[in-house]
Amino acid sequence: MKKLLSTLLTVSLLTSGAPAFAAAPADPSFGTPKAPAKSAPEAGEAAVPYETAAEEPAASETAESTGSPSALSERLRTVMLAVKDKLGIGDEYEEFTGEPDENTISPRWDLTWSSEGQRLNVTAGEDGKIYSYRLTFSDEDSSRFWGLDAAFPKVDKAAALAAAQRFADSLMGSGESVKLKTSPNSNDGLYFTGALLMNGLPSPVEVSLNLRAEDLAPSYFRRSDSYTSTYPEVPSPKSATTAAKAGELLRPTLKLVPRYVRSNDDDKAASLRYVRITDGEYIVTASDGKLVNLNKVYSDLARSSTTTNAKFEAADDAGAPEGMGGSAASAPSAAELKSIESMKDVHTKEALDTAARAIPALGLGSEWTLERASYSMDQESGDVSAALRYTRPMNAGERKKAIEELGEIDDYFQTVRKNITLDARTDELQSVYTSNYYWMDEQDSKQTAAQRAAAEAFLSEQFPGKWAEVKLDEDSDGSTLRYVRQVNSYPFQENGLSISMGTDNTVSQLDVSWDDDVKFAPADDILTPEEAVAACVKAFEMPLSYIEYPQMKGNVLSYHYVLAYAFRSSRDEYFGGIDAKTGEPIWTSYRSQSQFEYDDLAGAFGRTQIEALAAYGIGLPGGSFRPKDTLDQKTMLILLLSACGNRVEPRDESGLDELYSMAYNENLLKAADRNPDAAVTRLSFLKTLLGASAYGEAAKVQGIYTCPFTDRAQIAQADLGYAALAYGLGVARGDDKGRLNPGSTMTRQEAAVMLYNFMMR
Repeated sequence: MKKLLSTLLTVSLLTSGAPAFAAAPADPSFGTPKAPAKSAPEAGEAAVPYETAAEEPAASETAESTGSPSALSERLRTVMLAVKDKLGIGDEYEEFTGEPDENTISPRWDLTWSSEGQRLNVTAGEDGKIYSYRLTFSDEDSSRFWGLDAAFPKVDKAAALAAAQRFADSLMGSGESVKLKTSPNSNDGLYFTGALLMNGLPSPVEVSLNLRAEDLAPSYFRRSDSYTSTYPEVPSPKSATTAAKAGELLRPTLKLVPRYVRSNDDDKAASLRYVRITDGEYIVTASDGKLVNLNKVYSDLARSSTTTNAKFEAADDAGAPEGMGGSAASAPSAAELKSIESMKDVHTKEALDTAARAIPALGLGSEWTLERASYSMDQESGDVSAALRYTRPMNAGERKKAIEELGEIDDYFQTVRKNITLDARTDELQSVYTSNYYWMDEQDSKQTAAQRAAAEAFLSEQFPGKWAEVKLDEDSDGSTLRYVRQVNSYPFQENGLSISMGTDNTVSQLDVSWDDDVKFAPADDILTPEEAVAACVKAFEMPLSYIEYPQMKGNVLSYHYVLAYAFRSSRDEYFGGIDAKTGEPIWTSYRSQSQFEYDDLAGAFGRTQIEALAAYGIGLPGGSFRPKDTLDQKTMLILLLSACGNRVEPRDESGLDELYSMAYNENLLKAADRNPDAAVTRLSFLKTLLGASAYGEAAKVQGIYTCPFTDRAQIAQADLGYAALAYGLGVARGDDKGRLNPGSTMTRQEAAVMLYNFMMR
């Protein structure tokens, strides 16, 4: 929280007269665009005394003019001049605001310059070092919409990267450097990222930078340490120990266990891997060669703190299962009719309610009322789940505790909720979630021996087949009992039974995760644990780098830099373990950062366009594009959202809800139009694409467009604007007879070609 002065340090810059300092000329490749000079200020308009060649006022006058202590005013002046000199800012701005963020360790200043048409925001340190930079223009803001506004950059990537690198270099402090790389997701100009080096060594600081495509002017720059409470002093890059000695200390911290893990290429196949298990983040400090567990440092600091610090508060990861209900439609589509047909043997909510109440351990007495039943079908397997939501009023004891805790309680807190999911055909129990409030039950406490006995009796009765294949995971925190599936005597962590019992020994939480279709590789002739550790050591590097080391200053968590060795990887991939048979490391790409790659584009007429989009992180997940498949609404939204910089891959009803929520926010469609499996026509795609862009409002205007398509008679009057704009922008030009074919369904590759054409506008 910023500790701002009671009076904001706001001043209006006088643009006439000679400046009292010589500003460094701006690099034209990234210089701030100049606004027309303004005449002398109007009567009553304040001027900054030290921005003109006029005589300097006394300190008391300066304090009065800014409404703040002269010492703070002088600090602002010093920081502002340093920033102006670094950025080459002249007299092009009319207004200026400086706001201090009095971080006791490394204070920051939020500086804002503005004039008609543009605004520059800078966060700087007390020494003038720039931590963030954002340049905006009012004409950009007025034409920008929530929806789609993607376009390919109109500049050479190499030239843009060079301009970005020059700007980043100009902002580096003493001993700092960064090597930028282009991000594939750079729709609004060009986006670059890089890891900051201190004294030539890696550091925890990341740098991000955005250029405007039209003139290569930087529009955004940010260091990840913009507001961190880290002491700025950086230790010497010299180490008192060696990498070999550090490796001897770090090697025993590599704990690897053999487990079955799904294949990266086939989610129905699992092989044995040695997976890394860690109880903390270990480093060897270069100053004294000591092994340190940073997790333990945090824990010790938390215990020694005299007040609660949010950094150490455990996150509440428990949550109710996502809702499984879909939105209603006025009439079912063909796909919906097929789904309805497949649900003929699904049990009614009354039958499911009876089945749930017949399980004593669920504790569904007469006080519980079935409030809602939501059905969800797995499109691949055809399995149907039913989520039953039960409610009951608080009992007298619970109400008393709630009132003691809250003083008064509203209607929501007077109700206890329980969500139970069943297989809608077999009545098999799949999950239970009870919304116990923290004052009702100690859910974070470990399960007692009696609760464990009750849980195991329940699981063995309800799931006898699965119970025979599971084993208690000794690494679970104890508040939830997790029984993991064992295959060939090795755990398959993705499958198992998780349960916690309430104080009355009824089921409070239950989750059943099981997949009978997975094929498991044989478990013979695998590496020994020692061989796996040796392979793991080879897979990682152990660079000497700067690391943020936690400490307490009073009751505030802060950091200082230490030089240390630690196991690290320079790969932009996630370490998935060591193949238990070959000893090879397994790496998995971070999907959100990677470009799309497809294995089925041979012979596709849209291959060039699809691959061009993929190079910018725009496309469809899964490794196969299926170019000839009919485009449905869900796939259209995934494609268009990727052009907005949102990588989405819905795998269940919850993921689908997230997809549509993003689509609504990006103005791609309205909630009433949700129909995931509906085939998309050529005209509806164009309306979605253009309607979410800056052309949407213009397309709605009627009576001004001449539509060149030969089948324009098939296009509704209200839609002619979309068709005409699509033709004029080169998004769609029609078939060999000049027809748009507005009502025809389209393929995935046709959609990609239209999106590509739109981005080439």
